[in-house]
Amino acid sequence: MDVYMVGVRYQFAAVLFICALLTGCASKETKPFVHNYHYYGESSHWAATMLFSGKGNTSDHYNENQKSFLLEYKGDYEDISHSVVRYSYKSSSGVEGGSESPPGTRYIRTSEKGTGGEIQDKDEIIKVTVKWNGQKEIIPMKIKSSK
Repeated sequence: MDVYMVGVRYQFAAVLFICALLTGCASKETKPFVHNYHYYGESSHWAATMLFSGKGNTSDHYNENQKSFLLEYKGDYEDISHSVVRYSYKSSSGVEGGSESPPGTRYIRTSEKGTGGEIQDKDEIIKVTVKWNGQKEIIPMKIKSSK
């Protein structure tokens, strides 16, 4: 076999390899998806709930999402009626939180809508930290339901 034919074979093999590689990358289509997660957790004094809904069509980000967070004091409102209540929660999509000074009721509610954002892992444990009247509790929220 002459040198010219060996070179053609190597070039042909290289072209086939590149085509196969490109075809493999192109065939990884992503399908549109919707995540609806309900997380819940309790501590001695507080109960926390988060409803999360996200829509997307890529494997690593949402196109749009909505999150509702509810923190409920389990005791009498009078116990926290003159307090500053600070709270935060940490999930795979980041850390969020705020404070109420004083809270108007036993309930602290937040809600937000957005575009983009990293995929929320339904199996993760979301850590909620609540501080009030010199006390601190950590509430692990776990998935209660998903669709």
